[in-house]
Amino acid sequence: MNPSAKWQEAMVGSMVAIAIGFSLSAGLVTGVFAIIALAVRKEDRQYSLTRPARGVAARGVRRLTGVGTRDITPSVIWRQPAERTLL
Repeated sequence: MNPSAKWQEAMVGSMVAIAIGFSLSAGLVTGVFAIIALAVRKEDRQYSLTRPARGVAARGVRRLTGVGTRDITPSVIWRQPAERTLL
């Protein structure tokens, strides 16, 4: 085997390793986004932002997005607007 063939084989091997690493990283990022999307959708369907998070995914998503129940009060959210009277 000549030296250039060994060099090309090493180059192909490193490119394959980089491609595998990139694919795994892309899959991990896609999985994290999918979990976030599912948890947000579940919270939206249940109108549960005024209560403590029910699951691990919901707690994690709230921590990632910075949303919590600290500043949210149900009476303010569900209160009907006051009627206006014209003078």
